[in-house]
Amino acid sequence: MNTNLEPNVLRWARIRAGLSPEELAKRLGKKVSRVVEWEMDGILSLKQVEALAEKTHTPVGYLFLPKPPVEKLPVKDFRTVSGVATVSPNLLDVIYHAQRRQEWYRDHLKKAGNEPLPFIGSLRPDTRVETAAEVIRSTLSIGPEISFRASSWEESLELHVEEAEDAGIVVMRSSIVGNATRRAISVSDFRGFALCDKYAPVLFINTADSKAAQLFTLAHELVHLWIGESVVFNLDDSLPPDQSVERYCNSVGAELLIPMAMFRVHWRTQADSYSEVVRLGRQFKVSTLVTARRALDAGFIDQPRFKEIYANEVRRYHRKGAGGSFYRSAPIRAGRRLTRSLVVSALEGGTSYREAMQLVGVSSINTFHELAKRLGC
Repeated sequence: MNTNLEPNVLRWARIRAGLSPEELAKRLGKKVSRVVEWEMDGILSLKQVEALAEKTHTPVGYLFLPKPPVEKLPVKDFRTVSGVATVSPNLLDVIYHAQRRQEWYRDHLKKAGNEPLPFIGSLRPDTRVETAAEVIRSTLSIGPEISFRASSWEESLELHVEEAEDAGIVVMRSSIVGNATRRAISVSDFRGFALCDKYAPVLFINTADSKAAQLFTLAHELVHLWIGESVVFNLDDSLPPDQSVERYCNSVGAELLIPMAMFRVHWRTQADSYSEVVRLGRQFKVSTLVTARRALDAGFIDQPRFKEIYANEVRRYHRKGAGGSFYRSAPIRAGRRLTRSLVVSALEGGTSYREAMQLVGVSSINTFHELAKRLGC
């Protein structure tokens, strides 16, 4: 039995998934001509509709609409200069899954009698940048204190994440949707987001970025939590975004990682500016773009030089996320604090195994028990 669908909706579903007609045809095991035909006449069998929905990660009901739906993110979208960007199914699914985990953790903490975190929403976006950085550091010992003693960018990132989680912030890190290795999260789509909550604040970091770039995402999103905002973040232009809040979070995030007073002391004015940008990036364990931005703000380089450095370095952001053992990656993807709480709650009978396994991303009870064992639960 065939059904007549709106061709524009079928075309929208394919484009939304970031697929060309050739790529979609390959996923479906069909000829390209068949996909083109669908997008011209809209005639598909119910089985073909279901397959199309699965391969484009589109809710089946959407394909029966008379026109493409207008999708909106459940949080503020600051991924471009204008604040308007394509909403991909990967981004939506990652946010919704993070919200489900956050909802469980919030209820878990409330039942356990935990108090709200006092620092969430404690800053105003007009607070002096240096003051705001000092306020955040009064709760988190982050920045040069960590970066100078870390032996690598990876160690620096791990130590910063530990500081955030010790303060009660759930830090989720992944480069795929759930455990679907074929659904990679593009850096050009988003670099991270913050889900603000007084009990269970969540930060998500796209690990497809370099370690140094991930650290800036962490710092940037921390500022959003302190001012009480849930947002999606990206950094895809050489100039700060138009939004004043994003400019503010960029500035405070940079001040957290490299205080301007310290940056001025370490900058060697007689050296080549690009060499200094690279050297200080390595010293402070931050991305070269952050040190270039600091150099521009300090007046050590001009705007044309900054744009030149940006153009040369932006390609470094496009890295493949690290894989590794499931037992190591699972707590990182869901956040160590949340993962451990879920596992313990399931073992103690407070949460069903089914719910805990779904939220952690485990399909086998044996794998779940092994994860519990490795976590020391």
